Amino acid sequence: MLDKHLPLEAAAEVINSLGLDSGQTRRANRTMQRIVHRAWTRRSTAKRTVTLDEFADAVPECHWTLMFEACALILLGRDSEACALITAARRLEAARNVMEAP
Repeated sequence: MLDKHLPLEAAAEVINSLGLDSGQTRRANRTMQRIVHRAWTRRSTAKRTVTLDEFADAVPECHWTLMFEACALILLGRDSEACALITAARRLEAARNVMEAP
């Protein structure tokens, strides 16, 4: 079962475009969940007053989709494509933050 935060339509698109079977889908989903858990545990104690579920709820849907696709690509041995996807997402996020700054 996919994580409740992962948009189903986006997940289906990733699964279909990469040709993932159920085992690969499950592993990519599990890896994505571990990434979020690890990010939550790396927060300072003061910031950990937010529960893991609250933290996960605050992660934008597009980031869940990105993590799922990157995890799937890595599981398929397509590391360079995963790195390119992550780099592009970081650049887009940085550009968006610059445009939103006052």
